[in-house]
Amino acid sequence: MGQRKSRGITASDSRDMPEYDYLAHEDDGEDEHKSENHHSALHITSNNSNNNESSDGSTGSTSPLTEVTKTLAEAVGIDGNGNSTRNWQRSYTLTLYTITTILLFADQNLLAPNLSAAAEEFGFDNDQRDKKLGGDIALAFFLLGAPASFLVGCGADTDSISRSFLFGLIVIIGEGACFCTFFTTTYAGLYVTRALTGFSVGGALPLLSSVLGDWFPPEERSAVMASVGIGTGIGIAFGQGIAGFMGPIYGWRSPFLVVSIPALIVGALVMTTVKDPVRGGSERIHINNDDKD
Repeated sequence: MGQRKSRGITASDSRDMPEYDYLAHEDDGEDEHKSENHHSALHITSNNSNNNESSDGSTGSTSPLTEVTKTLAEAVGIDGNGNSTRNWQRSYTLTLYTITTILLFADQNLLAPNLSAAAEEFGFDNDQRDKKLGGDIALAFFLLGAPASFLVGCGADTDSISRSFLFGLIVIIGEGACFCTFFTTTYAGLYVTRALTGFSVGGALPLLSSVLGDWFPPEERSAVMASVGIGTGIGIAFGQGIAGFMGPIYGWRSPFLVVSIPALIVGALVMTTVKDPVRGGSERIHINNDDKD
């Protein structure tokens, strides 16, 4: 039986072994390199995060005040480039609300310059004209408008409905009644349509203050409400002027048509295009800015 000779390490084997070890160490090196890259990436990310937090005025973690400010700013429409979006929205809102105010208060006095013509059509004498047209309808106008202000004002304090939508709806109800006045042929119909117009005027006032107060900061609200107040005076003068001019020529009903159509259009625009601001949003942003200063 022949003896088995032990086989030594050949040159090829020696070449294989270092190559194997080299590959193994190379894999280990790649793993270490990847690990180093991973830690470097984490380190860079951490530095960037710290830099961002430092730029926001906080260290270590994002300030809750900063987060609240960002949330409110996004809610009221401030974009990343500044306040341009919010400025446009509030200017658009103020314009539509002022025009609506002018038309609502123009509607308020459309009948007064033509009482005699309306009384003649309904067969009233002078005493009946003064009592029914000058007194009873005016009383219904304000008796329905006063509780409407209270009820709508309470509804404006809830989050169940958009205030801009509610404002547009109230305007459409009142100016729809104004539009129907053009077609009424009885005193009872005139009485109802004028009373509904009073509901519209009374209900719109608290919504004006509520919405515009949330769109504009405290230091601008006096000027904003002054512009709305000027709108009421312009509306009264415009209504009486157009009624006094058109009534003798086109009939006492014609001014109701001229005023109601643009008012209905503006009311629909308010209802569908005006964004309802965050309740107290301008107030809270103003307070947060004061805290930062």
